[in-house]
Amino acid sequence: MTTPTTMRLIVITLVALFALACGAPPALDEKLAADLIRRNAIDDEPIYAEVPQKVWWAPGNAKDDYDGKAVATLRNLEEAGLLKVKHVIEAGGREIYQGKVTEKGFAILGTVPSARGKAFRGKICVKKIDSIENFIRHPNDPTIGSAEIIWHYASPTPLYEMFETKIDKPLGKPYRSVASIRNDKGLWRVELAVRKAAVVDRVPAVPGPAISAAPDSSTEPSRPQPPR
Repeated sequence: MTTPTTMRLIVITLVALFALACGAPPALDEKLAADLIRRNAIDDEPIYAEVPQKVWWAPGNAKDDYDGKAVATLRNLEEAGLLKVKHVIEAGGREIYQGKVTEKGFAILGTVPSARGKAFRGKICVKKIDSIENFIRHPNDPTIGSAEIIWHYASPTPLYEMFETKIDKPLGKPYRSVASIRNDKGLWRVELAVRKAAVVDRVPAVPGPAISAAPDSSTEPSRPQPPR
């Protein structure tokens, strides 16, 4: 007959055998943290810029700085053969620029919803990791830690200069992110607690050469402020 005490010993033994078979996760150290971050975080993450497909202003809704940049972007994309841009001025004074993708542009530009309606989107560069610093391990759990990632925007595509609507994407300027690392049921998870912060007292990286643009896609909404 199996007693509660015997059953408890059996359960403990099975748990111990399972732990031995699976192996406990290793304690986080600086090298493991760096490896996990490089495999799971932002290195070579594609960066996109967008421009509304339709840009307009009217007597009751004045043209702003972003409208000017958006029209310039549409014209740049048209000059590259990626769009056709239609310009009309309505009887009530509303001025409209409407972009339509060409066959050439279809393979390069995606579409996404934005704060100003449907937008064209294109890959302009990537994020590149420069270093992983200031690793800290949790004092009570060796499978939890954090580290800072120093990175910059690099490898501009031909679309980089065309998208005058890109916001805060200077090539080579160093930025900082903070990654949190933990082991969850045998799986390592890396999450960015701080996605982007400026870094001071660092020499900017040298921007890489232009690479070919890549596509993307999505859907729709109206006209408040541009996305940040």
